[in-house]
Amino acid sequence: MTNIAAGYSELTKRPPLVKGYPVIGSLKPLLENPHEFVKSAYKEYGNAFRFKAAHREYTVLAGVEANRFISGEGKDCFGVDGFWGKAGEYMGCPHLMIAVDGDIHRYQRNIMMPLLSQNAFKDRLDDLAAPIQSLLPQFSRRRSVHVGPMVRQMISNQISLSLQGHATSHKKVEQMIYYFGGVMNVFGLRKWPRFMLELPKFKLARHITLRHVKRVLKFSEQRTEAEKMLAPHYLDTILPAMKAKPEWFSRGDLEGQALLPYVAALDTVAATMGFMLHRLLCDAVLKARVQAEVDSVFAQGIPDIKTLRGMAALNGLIKETMRLQPTGFGITRSATRDFEFQGFRILKGEDILVFTTADHSNPAFFSEPDLFDVDRFAAPRNEHRQPAYAPFGKGPHNCLGASMAEIMLPLDMGLLLYHLEVRAACDLKSIKIQFNPAPVLSNNFKVKLKLRNTDLNQSSSVR
Repeated sequence: MTNIAAGYSELTKRPPLVKGYPVIGSLKPLLENPHEFVKSAYKEYGNAFRFKAAHREYTVLAGVEANRFISGEGKDCFGVDGFWGKAGEYMGCPHLMIAVDGDIHRYQRNIMMPLLSQNAFKDRLDDLAAPIQSLLPQFSRRRSVHVGPMVRQMISNQISLSLQGHATSHKKVEQMIYYFGGVMNVFGLRKWPRFMLELPKFKLARHITLRHVKRVLKFSEQRTEAEKMLAPHYLDTILPAMKAKPEWFSRGDLEGQALLPYVAALDTVAATMGFMLHRLLCDAVLKARVQAEVDSVFAQGIPDIKTLRGMAALNGLIKETMRLQPTGFGITRSATRDFEFQGFRILKGEDILVFTTADHSNPAFFSEPDLFDVDRFAAPRNEHRQPAYAPFGKGPHNCLGASMAEIMLPLDMGLLLYHLEVRAACDLKSIKIQFNPAPVLSNNFKVKLKLRNTDLNQSSSVR
């Protein structure tokens, strides 16, 4: 039973505490692999449990019931301020969408959602493809390529040009990601001590980031109405809407919008592409199947959205990768009030992890859950159409860029496989999962790339 009424029984139990080490509690397994730690604890303790990590305690709400609760009757029981509030204040953008709840959050979300929808890009797939195609020949000329930096460069170019209208250097984007990650590790996840923000490496990343967002904002504000009509950009709509609410949004909040597309989507989409490539290189049969489908479709030019979304093997690869290796396996929140969940008492102010992907490996929802099966999402099985499948989160703050990611992932992987022959340039068994803070494959993951189709400069019309 779930109850959010104020007068729940005083006898309601607290969630069980995971057994840990003296003093440090569960800190060691949490640092080693937080995803595996909460998966294991969920199997042993059920839908609600607590764990200690040194001086802090977290409550985990997990599984389908938690997904339903945070999306329905309990959505007002959770807030982002405890994890994002101080981070937003430090960055000078306290009312950025990811850092606030309520009316200010909904206002920004309602403006941004149409700009990141698939409908917004249905006639612009050539524009999304062009930055990727321009980079692929460069990668093929190298002896080997580190996968992480490669896919981040692909996606950062794509985001820069499609949303902001001009290219941003890959090195600059890496600095922005480091800056935002550092802020999150200090103020949100509290994995880093505060003095990390005073180190030269972080100060350099902060300087580069702040200089970049100011330049982007100035560039956007100087665009003429004719330029906006001819080639509309993301900020053309966002900035006037935020300026119309000066009681809510500061200059820093406006500058935060120039940073948001990179920190909210780039790292997670790039990590998913890395996991996909690793899976293909480890499974020759699956790689041949996906490659054949890609060759058949992309030989006709850049596919339209319907064709792209209809590629069963490629989209099955994406969904299955996000099921077994979700880059956002849970969401951090604070309890905004006392409430009851599944017979357990949750207290106002508690740090909460909603383990949204807890049932991704549950045989009650996914047949043979440990098997990587790209066909589980096709009709009539449709195993992704259920609350248990939640790679983009749940609740009021679920991933706003999910719709765009569902275009970028098949398009970018399709372009990569169609134009380049991909082979491993490392021992695939030596690749490890690291968390910084989202899961990503280790830096020793390298590939050798060779051009399969030499004419990457020929423009193609969307079918």
